[in-house]
Amino acid sequence: MKSQKVKRYGKGTNYKTIYLIAPRHPENFWSMQGTVDILGAKTLMPNSALATLMALTPDDVNIAYILCDENISEIDFDLKCDLAVITGATLHVRRINKLCKIFREKGRTVALGGTYATIEADNCRDIADYHFIGEAEYTWPQFLRQWVCDKAVKVYEQAEYIDLKDSPAPDWSLIDVHDYINISVQTSRGCPNRCDFCDVIRYVGRQYRIKTADQIMGEVQNAHNIGARTVFFSDDNFLGNKAFTKELLPRLIKWNLEQTRPLSFSTQITVQVADDEKLLKMLADARFSVLFLGVETVREASLKEVHKTQNLKYDIYARIERISRFGIIPFIGLIVGFDNDDVSVFDDLYHFIKATHSPIAGISLLNAPKFTPLYERLKKEGRLAEDDFSGEWQLYTNIIPKQMKRDELIEHYRNLFKKLYEPELFEARLEQWLNNVEYRNTDYTNKKFDPKQLLFGYRIFKHFTLKENSQVRHLCFRAMKKTWQTNPELMRRFFTLITQYSHFYHFLNEQRTDR
Repeated sequence: MKSQKVKRYGKGTNYKTIYLIAPRHPENFWSMQGTVDILGAKTLMPNSALATLMALTPDDVNIAYILCDENISEIDFDLKCDLAVITGATLHVRRINKLCKIFREKGRTVALGGTYATIEADNCRDIADYHFIGEAEYTWPQFLRQWVCDKAVKVYEQAEYIDLKDSPAPDWSLIDVHDYINISVQTSRGCPNRCDFCDVIRYVGRQYRIKTADQIMGEVQNAHNIGARTVFFSDDNFLGNKAFTKELLPRLIKWNLEQTRPLSFSTQITVQVADDEKLLKMLADARFSVLFLGVETVREASLKEVHKTQNLKYDIYARIERISRFGIIPFIGLIVGFDNDDVSVFDDLYHFIKATHSPIAGISLLNAPKFTPLYERLKKEGRLAEDDFSGEWQLYTNIIPKQMKRDELIEHYRNLFKKLYEPELFEARLEQWLNNVEYRNTDYTNKKFDPKQLLFGYRIFKHFTLKENSQVRHLCFRAMKKTWQTNPELMRRFFTLITQYSHFYHFLNEQRTDR
């Protein structure tokens, strides 16, 4: 085991050692591991919760932190530490339970927190020595002061939602930025929408809370300082407060134009962003390259069924095409398995993606996480599978569909997903998307050349030359030539799209398809 990087807080000589652990992600569609591998990184982004815990350390305690992101390196189970801290989501439940068990069997004290420990609190009561429920900005400093004096209690629960102005910038000093594609910056927590299948509000609530613009710009600058490739704004809804978004974007634009190495950005946002062309222009001017959009479905009855009525106000086809005109990639998120879905919905969704010329789409199977309105309704109707929701939205569902058999739903889902990434169909959508881009921002054209971009292009070229099958390889080079001929300024978009395509294509054609 190689030597560990250590970050010390405090001014004493005796330190308590805390081992921070981010469990490895299961292989699934959203891990984007194929894209990560092509670009020479090891995983998508670092765990910001653990980096924030470090930044929350009070000055009056002496703590030494060691970090292990299991997606980057192996855990040292024999490391001498006073406390092992584990965090993760429902998707990590099996690994979380195993890690807690191993560390405790080795005589280590374990603390568990994060979204899974909060949402599934009842299942976590006895698997760790200390259990953190809810946000940690106030409870973590309290715990540390009590823990170093041997006065810590078993459960720390943050009942009220914290003021995000009290949330410090994450301390990234223990990561190697080259291991990651993105560095995450969180501008807000909470979502005012009430989609029946979403359990996010159990952790962050419906009240939309924001950091100050100064806080956010400080975190963006920190990401740039450590050499970030791109920044992902990890909000559940970047447009939760439109007035604030419009306040922040001009500052991002001004800051980025001042950099010799401008950053690109991406985020999750509602389709309502398409209703304001001035906002879309600002996003393009700030160098937002990808917007993940929870479109979910094109069926009005299904959107009403799960109370996602914010998607109904305007024509969804026009909304997606408007985003594309600004040179921003619309990453379409779709879900199948609503009560109003019969087998014809798969043709509806395919024609939607084709008609909007959306190169990239991710499809999920509808699931009912515990404690959501959908879960409660389906439980009353006796339409939940015996096994609990695992956090996996691909290739598995815990619901019993209304108009299809469960196996039938999964089969049609797989067929549609694979069809979207057939090389010739993807190429046609990509070519039309390129032709539809109208807005071109030239403010960054004369920026100093970044040698890293040459390495970026070389890695992609090498991957498609040496590792892809002939059909995908020829697609890549034809599309590269077409992009250059259409608009050389869109080459970065092409690199983004083709690396994502390679990941999706191989996941759907080569990965295991059972749970």
